[in-house]
Amino acid sequence: MKTLQFSLLVISICLLFNFYSFGQYSEGKKYLEGSFNIGTTRLKDYNQNQKDDLSSTLNVTYGKFISKSKARFWTLGFTQSSTDYRFATTYSTNNSNYKFSLGVGNEYYKQIFGNLGIYGRLQGNLYAGNTSQTIYDDFRPSNNEDTNTFSTGVTLEGSGGVSYFVSKKLALVVPIVSSNLFGLDFSQTNSETMMSTSRIIQIRYNISPTIYLNLGIGIRYVF
Repeated sequence: MKTLQFSLLVISICLLFNFYSFGQYSEGKKYLEGSFNIGTTRLKDYNQNQKDDLSSTLNVTYGKFISKSKARFWTLGFTQSSTDYRFATTYSTNNSNYKFSLGVGNEYYKQIFGNLGIYGRLQGNLYAGNTSQTIYDDFRPSNNEDTNTFSTGVTLEGSGGVSYFVSKKLALVVPIVSSNLFGLDFSQTNSETMMSTSRIIQIRYNISPTIYLNLGIGIRYVF
């Protein structure tokens, strides 16, 4: 809810100050967008149970306008997270995952008035990642388990929002909606316990588009 309120506030301010023109997109213009987030959390209760979380996200996008209303862009993304649970009863679990992605697509832009415009994106992605889980039970070793899943696939996504120039070289990008149009995923899961080992291979696809809100704020450097 706070993200929604903040995004609506930014859009309102853009509309109020839109009468002063700073810059626009044109053929040959290039841009860079980037974001990096890192977060960590540690929780500990009176029973000495402890939980540690660590997550990070990196996204970089480079684009070039081939006309004043259309740009081609390329993206690079990386996400990582890990969670450790340690219980006073000598039981612990560790969950971790990471994913790399490469994307290419087209952005379609329409100037509304002044510095304000709307955009729509159609983007294809290739990704690969790994998820692992380790369970360690000192009291019952038969519960110990190591699970590792490698996955790779392709997706087709759509998104849309507004773009607003705050100067000749800086623009605010406010995504509003996104859609998963298509997905194809291959995964292989290897699991090992004291008693057995197993391997599961899956191929999944998704051809049921969904539209959802995806509000946020991004900064774009135009050159």
